[in-house]
Amino acid sequence: MTRIIQSVVFVSIFMIMALVVFPVAAQIQPISGSECGEFGIPCSGNDDTSSMIYYLSTIINIFLGLAGLIAAIFLIMGGIRYITSRGEEEETKKAKNTILFAIIGLIIIGLSAVIVNFVVGAVQSSGGGGEQIYDLPNMNNEELNRSPYV
Repeated sequence: MTRIIQSVVFVSIFMIMALVVFPVAAQIQPISGSECGEFGIPCSGNDDTSSMIYYLSTIINIFLGLAGLIAAIFLIMGGIRYITSRGEEEETKKAKNTILFAIIGLIIIGLSAVIVNFVVGAVQSSGGGGEQIYDLPNMNNEELNRSPYV
């Protein structure tokens, strides 16, 4: 039962990260002048939000890669435990659970990477910083209230 609780906590941590990091990344404002030096990022003075989004996505992808590596290590450990269990039911069950949870973790990490890269691509293509991605026509209230069928 404790393995299930650990898995739920693990998934919850990644979901919380997704709910915190993505909205913050979507609201990044353009960097002007030498402001990016405050964040420890080298800047040339004409950097914009795309460089900050690039650094954030790189950091997130590194963490997802490390999590994938850890899940792969657990998968290998589960396989070794399964081989060395020598048919003992309890050890075999533990090994199978380790393999199962490692595979579930790899699937979640893979989907997280897809979602992160999709959102980062969407933020970069829209310019980031909460900018509008479409232009509304300049109409006054009379034009908006007028029905096209009158």
